[in-house]
Amino acid sequence: MKDMKAGFIPALGTPLNQNGNLMVESYEKQINDQIKAGAVGILCMGSMGQQAYLRQTICPQVAEAAIEAADGRVPVFVGAMDCSIRRAKERIAAMDHLAIDDYVFTTPYYNPCSRDQVMNYFKGVAAATEKPILLYDLAPVTQAKITYDMVLELIRDIPNLKGIKSADTLMFRKLKLNPEVPEDFIMVYSGLDMFDIAYKWGIDKCLDGMMTCTPANSKKLFDGMAEGDYEAAAAALDNIVALRDLFVARDLWPSYTTAMNLLGYEGDFGPDYVSPIKEEYIAEIRGELIRIGELAAE
Repeated sequence: MKDMKAGFIPALGTPLNQNGNLMVESYEKQINDQIKAGAVGILCMGSMGQQAYLRQTICPQVAEAAIEAADGRVPVFVGAMDCSIRRAKERIAAMDHLAIDDYVFTTPYYNPCSRDQVMNYFKGVAAATEKPILLYDLAPVTQAKITYDMVLELIRDIPNLKGIKSADTLMFRKLKLNPEVPEDFIMVYSGLDMFDIAYKWGIDKCLDGMMTCTPANSKKLFDGMAEGDYEAAAAALDNIVALRDLFVARDLWPSYTTAMNLLGYEGDFGPDYVSPIKEEYIAEIRGELIRIGELAAE
């Protein structure tokens, strides 16, 4: 992990059939396309991957399918977050036999948690596995922010804590400048809108679910930054953000499913309570995918 290259880590969408079972071929196609586009890692069952909505019995199947499809080409991060230590430990126990590179944990997300509760949670779940773990700072969803001082304490107290995903640029700057933070501590940025700016600060890894439906632009983004062509990189990033904003305006989950289906990935990529997308939005999403170069014009 210390030698993990700069680049993008897509938060994979999890394609399900009408019975809520994994559509393995669709999942494998998505993973292969992401690696072909230059992904330096993949996140299986993150927030975009429906981790909170999947049946417990499905989770090990999803993780195993991701590991087999990646086939050692890139690290596989696996979400195991839940709302209690006991429940998270059940997830870990069901998957710990697999060749997972790192588990990823948000704070508990059902009720707001105090600082002490968050710290107890992370220490409890980390003790349940010998595998490395990453913190996932997702405060808008979980209602609990992971702060700089919490990260420092957890680094001291959790031997297998190896990194964090966050959109907190200031926290990343402070972590990078702190000599007490191990050199191999992974910092993965999730502030998509500002990533080209963060890259100039040395924050060179980005993780987001939008990468799964924008592989061409994700490649252009990182190729541009690696070559010092920040204008081209900014244009690619603007395309990714524009598509995301369209999804949000037209209902995120059905819009995301529509885009993934248009790109050739079968299945439902959203929770089972989501209403179908309005017919008029499909053409709009198709048009935007064509405009940004992710889909060929017919």
